[in-house]
Amino acid sequence: MAFSNSHVMTSSRLVETIQINFEDFSESFLTCGTCLNLFDAGEHQPKLLPCSHTLCRSCLQRIMQGPGPGRQAESFRCPICREGIAVPHGGGAAAFPPSFVVNQLLDLMASQRRDLVPKCSIHSGRELLFCETCDTVFCPACLSHQAKADHTVLSFSVAVKRMTEILLYKATLAASQLGSAYEAVCREVETLDANAEACMQSVDQAFQQLRDLVDRRHSTVRETVKRVKEEKRRALKEQLELIGQEKARVESECEGLQYQMDVMAITKKISDLNAKLDTFAGLSEPRENAYMEFSRDSSASGVANANVVDDECLRSVEAALQRCGKVRVSTTHPGLCSVQLLSGADAATAGLRCSALLHTVDYHGRRRRDGDDPVSARLETPGGEQLEIGVVDKGDGSYELNFLPLSAGRHRLDVRVFGRPVRDCPLALDVAGRQRPAAKAGGAGRGSQPGQLQAPYAVAVGRNGEVYISDTGNSRIVVLDSTLRWLGDLGRSACTGQSATGLAVDAGGRLWVANWRQRRVFEVEPVEDRISSSLQSAAFREPGLVAVGPRGHVIVGDAGAGAVFVCDPTLTEADGAVLARIDGLSGLTALAVGCHDSAASAVQREPQMLLCCAVGAKLLVYEIGAGQGSEAESAIGIRHSLTGSACGSSAVTGLALDSDGRLLASRATGDVEVHSRPLGEFLCRVVPDEAEKLRRPGGVASLGQGWLAVVDAQGHAVKKFRYV
Repeated sequence: MAFSNSHVMTSSRLVETIQINFEDFSESFLTCGTCLNLFDAGEHQPKLLPCSHTLCRSCLQRIMQGPGPGRQAESFRCPICREGIAVPHGGGAAAFPPSFVVNQLLDLMASQRRDLVPKCSIHSGRELLFCETCDTVFCPACLSHQAKADHTVLSFSVAVKRMTEILLYKATLAASQLGSAYEAVCREVETLDANAEACMQSVDQAFQQLRDLVDRRHSTVRETVKRVKEEKRRALKEQLELIGQEKARVESECEGLQYQMDVMAITKKISDLNAKLDTFAGLSEPRENAYMEFSRDSSASGVANANVVDDECLRSVEAALQRCGKVRVSTTHPGLCSVQLLSGADAATAGLRCSALLHTVDYHGRRRRDGDDPVSARLETPGGEQLEIGVVDKGDGSYELNFLPLSAGRHRLDVRVFGRPVRDCPLALDVAGRQRPAAKAGGAGRGSQPGQLQAPYAVAVGRNGEVYISDTGNSRIVVLDSTLRWLGDLGRSACTGQSATGLAVDAGGRLWVANWRQRRVFEVEPVEDRISSSLQSAAFREPGLVAVGPRGHVIVGDAGAGAVFVCDPTLTEADGAVLARIDGLSGLTALAVGCHDSAASAVQREPQMLLCCAVGAKLLVYEIGAGQGSEAESAIGIRHSLTGSACGSSAVTGLALDSDGRLLASRATGDVEVHSRPLGEFLCRVVPDEAEKLRRPGGVASLGQGWLAVVDAQGHAVKKFRYV
């Protein structure tokens, strides 16, 4: 829109044309500064104040309204400049003069935008309104739309302006995103060029090495030809020299024979020449042959099939060259790939190893069936520390990500392929500081009823996954399934006197129960619930721990005698050979370690045994059956403590080994440590939730598939936790 401002001059007329944006002009000059509505000829009629500011009639009526109903203030302050304004007597807001300039501008603007802002077809002077809540355009005079009090109603022109601004914002945002996309694709093109150049250099380097090998082999074969030629030539030259010497000697001896008259001398010469003729027959045949021919296959012998051998050699070389070098490419589209936690989003616990699975797909969303993608992953801790994640290529288009969060809080898992983030990455991962048990038995109070335990001491797992608990306070063995559901009880005859503590299961599925008060170790048949046999020894004092060795021997820990005994289960009156003298024994377990003969036959001998004994915070490991005993000692929990605090020096209260040789050690602090092997590296720590804290943990056992069961003597319960 153009306004003309004419200035009369002495000799000419200057016409100045100003370009004004309609929306900016309306907002600056044709909008009430108080309610921000456009001036019109009705409710928002522009009124000129003595201070030269313009307000709409509706705002003036509201400002002039007195403290009581129906009353009107005699004066007010301009909301724009704060100048005092006296209200005209008897007229109210209508008594203020109209703003002539604004009305003129409204008429001018109306004439210019008559086609832009539609009017009501019935009430031509009324501007349409727009209800944002109902998304409806209506005329207030027609009452075709009943706007509710909580609805947002705007003039149509303001609504158009707002929607135009939203449209412009969205368009700007779309343009920005397209610009970012363009830059990303450009970077990918640059990376492609750089990778292709690096690939070309690698190709050139690899084939240059092949050419160097060929050149070296070429030089070696040529040198061989030269060497063999010289050797053969030397032998033939020596033969030629010998022939020449003999010929000269014969010619020298034959000179003057035609003048020789002595028959005897001639006869002797003839005899000598006859002898030499026999010798010269050997000189007539070359001592070395001149045969020399190149064969492409160094292992080939004979010349009958030389052409066939050469063809096969060329084909083998060609095949080897075909296998030499490969340009690796991938159709993976990182933006469509997904990451999934293997154990669920709520399974991440500080101190426990977690796993996630990356599924790769192509641009069309089809799952990849092969691997070899360059996958990288990092875990960002709440403190901003970046932890590397192990990536295992499963070869089927999926990748396993293994990581160990060390602290509680929100972590961020960032997974990238080709350096580009996969879908929804970085992922927010909430890591719990403590773990709630997946299942538990007992804990409802002391008692002998089903579902109740009293001071349980040890736990063992049978061949079929059943869980046995030495319920010491109730003088029985409780049987649970792998989910710790109650199955029954047994072994009351072996658990008399509330003194049955140690518990173990042998390879045949039979239970061995150590009763320290009776100084015996009972063999219990769980199916028939009867005592099959018992072990006793004069050396027993308080046999409270029991384990079964790899060769079926029963290992008995006796804190009263301060010793560990090995017993033959076939003898009821055991000699109880002392394996070790140990004071303060609190845990016991044993495992087999296969050893091989150093001879070439590698015949496996009797398996040796590692005996693990807990004494306070220390773990003593004895090697049994290897021909000589050796003792190693380590304070577990001190050098492997996650926090490095003094809690690592607390006593070990239970030991167990899983099928992979990992050592489980329950601690008096109420947690369970997991080590890769006896005296091996620390893997993780199971820390129960505060509400499920182990108040006095005892025996521990592996349930398989990364689960363990640990008893709580003071809490009268057994609980199941995940440790892998």
